[in-house]
Amino acid sequence: MEIERVLLPATLLLFVLLAFVLPALRLRRQIGISGITFHRTRSAGQRVVGALMGGGLVALTAFTVAYAVFGPASVGAPAPEPARSVAGFALAAVGLLLVMLAQAQMRASWRIGIDDRPTELVTGGLYRWVRNPIYSGLFLALAGIALVAPAPALLAVAGATVVVVAVQTRLEERHLAALHAGNYLAWASRAGRFVPGLGRLRAMLRP
Repeated sequence: MEIERVLLPATLLLFVLLAFVLPALRLRRQIGISGITFHRTRSAGQRVVGALMGGGLVALTAFTVAYAVFGPASVGAPAPEPARSVAGFALAAVGLLLVMLAQAQMRASWRIGIDDRPTELVTGGLYRWVRNPIYSGLFLALAGIALVAPAPALLAVAGATVVVVAVQTRLEERHLAALHAGNYLAWASRAGRFVPGLGRLRAMLRP
């Protein structure tokens, strides 16, 4: 079995463990909650977004397992190419490191979903330049996985994930603008949404 076929699901598993499971466990030890809030929110929209994100993770897991067990052709992916694989895994690694650093800088404010309970506004570190570096890292990791196995099904899942995250980002922006008012808007006018300098807010958001 080619090494790429083993590394693809291993990369996804490592990402889930380091980007979701371990931060949730760490936060539970620190403040008594996991930080995963989709299931407990009163917002129907948040529940839908959470379900879509969960479905995307299931689909991505099924794809990588099929890729490893049955081979690239079974999922419509081209045969592995060393240069493309190295670039893809390197991009995924950079994305994961970005996610981990951003989560560490959020400290007890880290959440997956919108929490009804107030959280501190984090504007230092990576957040000085980008408001959503965790999502930026997620996009990089998705791009890396898609580069390793550029199958139509995987590209569709990655594209749908980007759309769902974009919707979630807008919801979070409205929540934070309502919670932190001028402090959030002043920061959002300086820091980009996913990329430094791009997506800065120039107008008041209505909560």
